Amino acid sequence: MLRIYILISLAALLTLAGCDLYPQDEYREFYVVESYLVANRTLPEIRLSRTVSLEEQYNVQEAGINNAEVEMYLLAEDGSIEETYTYQNNPGNTNSVYRIFSQELVIPGRSYRLQVTFPNNSDTLRATTLVPGDFQTVGSVADSVVYQSPQQITVTTTQSVYPGRQSYFVFSVIAAEPTENNLTPFYRDQVFDQDEDIEDFEINSSGIINEGNYDINSDGTLTLRVPWLAVAFYEFNAIVANTIDDNLYDFIRSQEVQTGSGPSILPPGEIQNIIYNVEGGIGIFGSLASDTNIVYIERSPESDGSVN
Repeated sequence: MLRIYILISLAALLTLAGCDLYPQDEYREFYVVESYLVANRTLPEIRLSRTVSLEEQYNVQEAGINNAEVEMYLLAEDGSIEETYTYQNNPGNTNSVYRIFSQELVIPGRSYRLQVTFPNNSDTLRATTLVPGDFQTVGSVADSVVYQSPQQITVTTTQSVYPGRQSYFVFSVIAAEPTENNLTPFYRDQVFDQDEDIEDFEINSSGIINEGNYDINSDGTLTLRVPWLAVAFYEFNAIVANTIDDNLYDFIRSQEVQTGSGPSILPPGEIQNIIYNVEGGIGIFGSLASDTNIVYIERSPESDGSVN
């Protein structure tokens, strides 16, 4: 079974935390949480660490927190606790990964709350996520598509319900053979001309796709178009469609503005901080629903490296 990837870098969180919340000369340490609940998958692991200043070299062993008390709650409709899940860090383990030894599945459409406390102080870390409704592909997806051809990759799905708003999608494209020879023209330029690492594109993201990028069909299904910019390699690719919760949506869109990759670039001094939705710290406690299709991307001899 394919793992589900949302392209959010914990290393980026640790770097940005030193500069986007406060000026560097007023730096203070923050707790960092990272966890993603996927509808109908087992409860996820949780990573806990601390930020470091920009002058320090990040070391996962030193920044990780291995003595926290971690619980996750399944909430009832009225906000009360319906189930409690206690997480543990393996005894003697110096890393920052907490797991639950249970096969409990994440329930679509339900809310979960994370609470982290610490034995040596009164600090508390809290976050809540509402899991998007489940969805699935209907009909067939093309087995093979020529790169940048007019026949764009399309995926038709049932709707994923999220209370009070439209669904927001992110496509993650995972290459089966991420070799230099398989790089598409745009990403070949990034690797060979811009000195980017090829590993950075093995799992590639589309960014947020909203109603303007998909069609609502007469039967209520959605037809989504995968942007060619998300395809970094030829041959077999896993096309993973994810619907995201408010926490992931806020983080991704605010991160894009911070890094200059969003739809609008604000003047210096007007760029908003990254939105974490974590009380007592920073990071991501988010959720998503997901569906995967496999598509073969054929080479196009006419491709000039432009992207759509």
